[in-house]
Amino acid sequence: MSAVSTRRGTLCLTVDNLGMALAVGRRRAARPDADEPGLRHGVPAFLDLFAELRLRATFFVEGWNALHHPEVIERIASAGHEIGLHGWVHERWAGDLDDRAREQLLWDGTAALRLGGFTPVAFRAPGGYRGGRTLEVLSELGYRIDSSIGAGAGTPGTTPEITLLPGGLVGVPWTWDMIDFWQYEMRPDGAQKPGQVTEDWLDLLEAAAERGGLVTLIVHPFVTGVDAERMAALRRVLEHAVEHPRIDVLSAGQVAALI
Repeated sequence: MSAVSTRRGTLCLTVDNLGMALAVGRRRAARPDADEPGLRHGVPAFLDLFAELRLRATFFVEGWNALHHPEVIERIASAGHEIGLHGWVHERWAGDLDDRAREQLLWDGTAALRLGGFTPVAFRAPGGYRGGRTLEVLSELGYRIDSSIGAGAGTPGTTPEITLLPGGLVGVPWTWDMIDFWQYEMRPDGAQKPGQVTEDWLDLLEAAAERGGLVTLIVHPFVTGVDAERMAALRRVLEHAVEHPRIDVLSAGQVAALI
């Protein structure tokens, strides 16, 4: 594998998860719910903010949503954003599945999105880690981008780089501190408040601007999109990036085009 450095700092803007897919995958629910907060409030909040700032994002959605919420995916795509695949029902991709199961779910999720009229341009493994056979199957299915990471990667403080992966795929990696859920719910030193997350993400952007590095921001409708303070934190970060003379704010597809 060969790493490719960007000359300017890059913020890759991405959104993960849609509707009740995760709850269905964890067997906490069995059906869609049009009133799920992230679906009803989070997605529209993101779309409004991104439209106001004239930003293009990549929305990684579970294939299950092509069956139950095609109108939401259509609204996302019609607003100019890219659609990526995020498993079928947010499985524990590298932990609970074997290679055959991952292959099946990649085929099924991709087929569901395509039958709905959506062409997924990228994949991100639920839970982050890509697991075995993922890259081979993605290549076979015609994907260009994988925004997952290998086991042991993603440590906060490390520097992710746009990478050429086997099969001609472009890797758009991230570190755990670039994820809203990790900041607000999973940090080993305790959950952060929106102001603290803002400062952490601004520090990441400044470091990326100095070295021409990559920040892959991952936000969730049910985590950030439903909370006014967290949305304000995200707005501050995105406005700073837009105004920064050394940072480009791009979708995953646009980042891959840098190679």
